[in-house]
Amino acid sequence: MQFLPFFLLAAGVLVMLQPRTKRWQTRMTAYFRGNEQRIKQRANTFFLLGLAFVLAGFAYLFRLAG
Repeated sequence: MQFLPFFLLAAGVLVMLQPRTKRWQTRMTAYFRGNEQRIKQRANTFFLLGLAFVLAGFAYLFRLAG
């Protein structure tokens, strides 16, 4: 239970940075056949999901420290 906040923080950062990788961009371009709106929508979804993980990690860390 002590490592859960750090795991959530690391997973959140990883999910937030995922859409910026070249491999992810080429795979999404192929999957959505170059539809930029859908690619940006998917990237924003990943960013929000990562942000939720980071915020949950900080909340757990705050509870452990308090």
